[in-house]
Amino acid sequence: MVAVRVALRAGRDLRGADGSLAEMAPDRPNVLLVVLDTARADSVGSGRDTAFAQLTRRGREYSRAVAPAPWTLPSHASLFSGLRPGLHGVTGASVLTTTGVHSPRQRIEELADHWLPMDLKRRGYATFAASANPWVGEAVGLTQGFDTVFAAWRHAPLPKLSDPLSGTSRSGLAAKIHAAEVYARRTMGIGDAGAATSLDAFDRFRTGLDGGAPYFAFFNVMEPHAPYAPPRGHDALELRRRPAAIKAVRRWNADRMLAYCMGRQEILPDELDLLRELYRGEISYTDAWLARLFEGLDRRGHLEDTLVIVTADHGENLGEHHLLSHVMSMHQTLLHVPLAISGPGVPAGSVSAPVGLTSIRDTVLAAADGEWLDPAGTGPVIAEYESASAQVSGARPIDQRVGDITPQLRERLRARWTAVYDGAWKLVSATNGEEHLHDLEADPEEANDAATTEPQVMERLRALLPAAADSDGLDPDQRIHDVLDAEITSHLEGLGYL
Repeated sequence: MVAVRVALRAGRDLRGADGSLAEMAPDRPNVLLVVLDTARADSVGSGRDTAFAQLTRRGREYSRAVAPAPWTLPSHASLFSGLRPGLHGVTGASVLTTTGVHSPRQRIEELADHWLPMDLKRRGYATFAASANPWVGEAVGLTQGFDTVFAAWRHAPLPKLSDPLSGTSRSGLAAKIHAAEVYARRTMGIGDAGAATSLDAFDRFRTGLDGGAPYFAFFNVMEPHAPYAPPRGHDALELRRRPAAIKAVRRWNADRMLAYCMGRQEILPDELDLLRELYRGEISYTDAWLARLFEGLDRRGHLEDTLVIVTADHGENLGEHHLLSHVMSMHQTLLHVPLAISGPGVPAGSVSAPVGLTSIRDTVLAAADGEWLDPAGTGPVIAEYESASAQVSGARPIDQRVGDITPQLRERLRARWTAVYDGAWKLVSATNGEEHLHDLEADPEEANDAATTEPQVMERLRALLPAAADSDGLDPDQRIHDVLDAEITSHLEGLGYL
């Protein structure tokens, strides 16, 4: 990938017929990075009138973007560091242990020399983060480098908890009243998971800025994450059907979801349809939130001079492959994420080559230095899963969550998984010996395994896999740091991580 230094003289058109060159703004652009937590690529931007679709028309869409990991913690660490999970070591294996949920803050501090918010601070940017996900917060360390951090999950009318009684510091009557309020809001479709309050916090941040400094603003928008409870008007459910839908959401708590993924419990088709409808509603509301965000930038005259990046940290399983949520899987339903970039100097168009989110850091830093650096074309695109065992077991032994499991399944859960992409091909390889090969153009649903019929492709993609020595970031004893407090761990439990 070659960075193209573009002239900064106003009025000079450097864009070629292929759109490969463009003119950067003479001043450093503001940077806006939005992560739609748990948003599948096939769910975002459908229809020409969506805010995401309009963003792609203003700028550049990447139709085959790949998340670096299938869940929040390692994916965000890769997004900010530009390193894949096996190198940065901020993974479930480092924090989810039988002795509690530990903070990777010390490890993240060691990454400060190539941590995107720190990089931009050193370039004179004011930095802001709003997160509705407790994984992406100060206690964990992922918000290192942000001047202002707004913990939206603490101010959400509809906290993302499978049971509102868990994850609350209230007790007795106050807890019951709180639970009733949350359940009523979900049923009536009132409120959100912190997206609206994040916009308010962003407005306060911008109001307090020194007029001469550019800013870097980051949002983690939690609406698409389970439990699904979109505001009314963003799903096709009639009010009379919403109580049944919310009941279906509450019924599928973390342990029942794991039992389903392991084939020990089934979900009725009508319940699955309700979950999918509510998920689509959350995506619809998220797009409406994006429209509000863009309108606010436009009113202030900042939309055209802001580098805007919208993506997701991972997707979501909605019954495909007999899986729910985002555990135990390296399928495209989890790894294929939306990605669109617009702003000064960004050439218009659509890119169909695979691109990893680990490239975003360099693209942002290039823009801050007056360059356009396309995140596509950097070589092999790799995603990693440190093992399902840590994430599935969390801070509790797996047998306590789902009962006895076979030795074969236990070995599969403990395996580390790697997916590598080359053109239309995707190879998934695990340390337990499993390998799966898919032609994503001919077989986008990954229904047919070509591992035995395409030996030459297998060998080519095997050569792209990282060395086994790269698959671990740190010695386990060096990973154990402060245990996260009860309030945060209870929220993580409500989200299905523990």
